[in-house]
Amino acid sequence: MRRLLWLVGVLYVLYLIIGNVFLNSPMASSTINRKPETFHAQWAWAWTLWPGQIHAHDLQLHGHARQLLWSAQGESAGGRIMLWPLLRRELRFGQVRTSAVKLDIQPTSVDHKPPPWQSDAWHVTVDRVSTLSLRQVRMGDLVADGDGKAELGFTHQLRGGATAIFPSRVWMPRASVHYRQQELLHDARLDVHFAFDPFTHELPPGWKKLERAKIHVVAEGATPAIALGADKAGTRAAAQSSLKGHLSADFSLDHGTLVPDGRLQWNAPVAITDADGKQEQRRGQLDLAVQPAAVVMHARIPPPPGIDSNAATNQLEAHLQFASRRVLPWRSTSEALRLLSGNVDGRWHFASLDWLAPLTMSKPWLRLDGSGDIAGALHIEGGHLQSDTHVEVPQVALVANILDNVFAGSAQAKARVVAAPGGGRLLADLMVDRFTLAPRDAPGQAYLRGRALQVNLRSSDDLARLRQLFTARLHFDDAQIPDLRTYNRYLPGKSLYFLQGTGSMSTDFTLDGNGDVSAGRMQMNSTAARLALGVSRLRGSLSLDTRLDRAKKRAGHAFDLQAFTLGLDGVRVEGSSAPPWWAKVTLQHGRLDWDRPMRLRGDATIVMKDVGLLLSLFADRSAFPKWITNVINDGQATAHARIEAQRGDFILDHLVASNKRVDLFAHLRIRDGQPNGDLYARWGVLGLGVALADGKRDFHLLHAQRWYEAQPDLIPAEATSPH
Repeated sequence: MRRLLWLVGVLYVLYLIIGNVFLNSPMASSTINRKPETFHAQWAWAWTLWPGQIHAHDLQLHGHARQLLWSAQGESAGGRIMLWPLLRRELRFGQVRTSAVKLDIQPTSVDHKPPPWQSDAWHVTVDRVSTLSLRQVRMGDLVADGDGKAELGFTHQLRGGATAIFPSRVWMPRASVHYRQQELLHDARLDVHFAFDPFTHELPPGWKKLERAKIHVVAEGATPAIALGADKAGTRAAAQSSLKGHLSADFSLDHGTLVPDGRLQWNAPVAITDADGKQEQRRGQLDLAVQPAAVVMHARIPPPPGIDSNAATNQLEAHLQFASRRVLPWRSTSEALRLLSGNVDGRWHFASLDWLAPLTMSKPWLRLDGSGDIAGALHIEGGHLQSDTHVEVPQVALVANILDNVFAGSAQAKARVVAAPGGGRLLADLMVDRFTLAPRDAPGQAYLRGRALQVNLRSSDDLARLRQLFTARLHFDDAQIPDLRTYNRYLPGKSLYFLQGTGSMSTDFTLDGNGDVSAGRMQMNSTAARLALGVSRLRGSLSLDTRLDRAKKRAGHAFDLQAFTLGLDGVRVEGSSAPPWWAKVTLQHGRLDWDRPMRLRGDATIVMKDVGLLLSLFADRSAFPKWITNVINDGQATAHARIEAQRGDFILDHLVASNKRVDLFAHLRIRDGQPNGDLYARWGVLGLGVALADGKRDFHLLHAQRWYEAQPDLIPAEATSPH
């Protein structure tokens, strides 16, 4: 027996020597940290008194699990590794006690994937790790500081296996909570109980893991005063108040569903700065209660004492009810909105109204820019706005992006809900007293100035379908065009462009929720326009009127033109003594691609005073035989042609013009300002062909008709016969 005791004593001494030397040698660190990219541990020194028991000082642990980086550190940690579970491939810790603990969990974009899962992969189990001196818990940008207590237990299978968290608790009786640099709570009592059923990284994904959780949170503490409103410069004012607010919360989440009788109550001083920079103190209140069939919220910021609530700004009262306690799995936005009912009444000044349009439009083509006031009342029943809903914005900067152009001006806005067959309709009307229109890439170069721009918005009263069903009408009359040359960005380069002139424009557009024009009408007039058509310089009056319908089978800003007419009157060719000329162009089957430059194509009918201007594009009258010059002024002429304008080209193809005495056929292209083409003129038995290229004319007197018929088309299509 004595020998046995002596042997045990020798073995124990050897264990003490070997075990403690190993724990404090580089061999222990290299053994444990075989995969430092997954797990890394370091300590200042450690000791053990018997097998399986370890006590470490200044312990630091770091790990990377999928898209989470975690670290834990403490002044000391001691616990016991159970030996028998090692035989079944389980590293199991019994009771582990720690001190002065700090825990940090941070998301990362780097996904550290484990090796492929195997059913016999090792398990790591911690029955219970506890501390009586929890110093800090950091999760992303949310930080809780203060002395507290915590206990946690979990089990995890390596190689991407399942994880379960045993009933655990974090308790901090005097904590402060920060989000980034903003203090949320101080002198707070936090008590959090939680447990998770088994889950993996993939199932449930992300935050849906809360569907496997039971969580009970009790929080109570002081909150700082908050600042709302803005000064004239649009900057937020700091709250200056010695008063403190108070938060009290007690709620539970059971596998994604809030437990009845949960509550949250908050009240705090609110420092409100109005548009004039004046600051005043009021007290805000928020109450949230979990009822058996709904979650009810009441929020209130009252008007200043002694001031009529109908006139005071920066006041709010809201009573909302969400007809479900289920939080997870996440609902679609439309499903969630249909569970919402209640009232919101208030008047508020906002430093920026940028947030308003994206709430109602799938693509924010319309912005309410800068600061402004909102006054009104929302009444909601089952996700539908009720007929007593109304909102008013007395003044706000409007910016609308339409067809790569920007409408801008100061607007007044009013919205209301009206009854209609099949459901209520939301009507919002914006009126802009003075506005400008400028290219989106050059907003300072306005090429249209007008008054009384109206934007009428229409949608459903169903909040879930509000964005999808939005349509708009944009309308103005007789806006002034300061300089017609600004529209040259849409014309075909040097072939057709404005040289000088002013004018006016009227527009009526219908737009969808993306801000794309679906239909509309444009009218443009100028009494003194000067323009270049090839080498010719023209002066006169012009008027344009067309209706647009968005093309269904063409991408981009593509339109079909309906009832397109262009009128020219009092037109004179500079350097010519010919009398004034007039024409009316009507386009059939017109197609417009609204890009820069535009592309226009269609079949044109041209009624004109005579064919003299068309001939002048080929040559001066003196270059033609006398019989041509004698008949070109002989009465009104009607022409049919295919027309195309794009980039540097202006094309009149398959042109057939005639009056009482002459027939004229032509293929004409003006490219980069230079006319080229082929012409055939016929008067009785007389005929003349002209080929124009690079400024040179080649006349064909013999077999002119045969020569013309042999010339190629400029726009691919069936050729027009001169017969």
